[in-house]
Amino acid sequence: MKVYALVGKSGTGKSHHSMWVACENNIEYIIDDGLLVSDNQIIAGKSAKRESTKMASVRRAIFSDPRHQDEVKKAIEEYNIDSLLIIGTSNRMVNKIAEAIGTAPIDKYINIEDVSTPEEMKIAQEMRMKHGKHVIPVPTFEVKKQFSGYFIDPMVQFFNRKNGTIAEEKTVMRPTYSYLGEYKISPRAIYDICAYEMSKFRSMYKLLKFKSHTTKGNRLILDIELSLRYPCCITEEAASIANCIKNSIEEHTSITVKYVNIYVKALHVSRIYLKQLKQIEREKNDDIFKE
Repeated sequence: MKVYALVGKSGTGKSHHSMWVACENNIEYIIDDGLLVSDNQIIAGKSAKRESTKMASVRRAIFSDPRHQDEVKKAIEEYNIDSLLIIGTSNRMVNKIAEAIGTAPIDKYINIEDVSTPEEMKIAQEMRMKHGKHVIPVPTFEVKKQFSGYFIDPMVQFFNRKNGTIAEEKTVMRPTYSYLGEYKISPRAIYDICAYEMSKFRSMYKLLKFKSHTTKGNRLILDIELSLRYPCCITEEAASIANCIKNSIEEHTSITVKYVNIYVKALHVSRIYLKQLKQIEREKNDDIFKE
C-alpha cells in the first residue's frame, strides 16, 4: 500500500482540497477526521465532528478508541486498499494515525501550501473562525446517515481532465463543538410540525397521542395515534401522512427521521355520511319490497 499525507493547520482547507489531491495522485481512499471514505461513500469509522467537545474530537480523529481502530483496520483489509491519503494538522498527527490503523510508514507528505493559494487558505480560515463551518469529502446524502441534527449543505467541486470534467460533491457542516454551540429543537416544535402537516389531509380527524424519542445516532422516531374520517383508504392515508411528516421535519430541522409509525386507532363517521347510508339502506329495502 502506498500512503500519502496531506498536512496543514486547522482551517486551511485540507478537506476541501483532499479530492483534488486524491485525483491528481490516483488515490482511491481518504482518511479524514476519523472517517475512511472512497468514491463518494463513507466506508468505515466515525467522524470527529460528531463529538460534543474539541478534545473528544481530537481523540476521535487520531483513532484513540481501539474499537474505532479495529473497524477501520478491518475495512482496509476487506477492500484490499492499495492507495490511501491521510489528512492531518501535522506530520506527527498523520504518522500517529497511520500507526493506529496499521498503514505506517507514510511514503509522501503533501503540504496544504503546495495545493492551495494564500487567498484560498484565508477564505477557508474565515469560514472556520467566523461561521464554524467544516468540509467533509462525501456527498450530503451520505453524510446525513451519520449526522442528524446538524446544519448540512452540499457543495460541488469540478475537476478538468483530458477526457472530460469530473464533478465531486462535498458537504459543508457545523459540528457541535463549534462556537455556535449545541443544536437542539424542542419536542413541542416537532409536535407542531407534525400537527400542521397532518391538518393538510382531508382524511385527518383528530390527533390522539404523540410520542417521540431519538436513537443513539440522534435519529428521530415518532409514534403517532390518530383518528381518520371515514370513508378513506386507511393504509394509503397513513403512509401518505407518515411520508409528509418525515419530509417536513427533515427539511425544516435537519434532523434525520428514522421511522414515523402511524397507528389509526379510530374512524370518525360524520352525521351526513350516516344519513346517506340510511338513505341507501331505505332505497334497497324499498326495492326489495316492490319486488
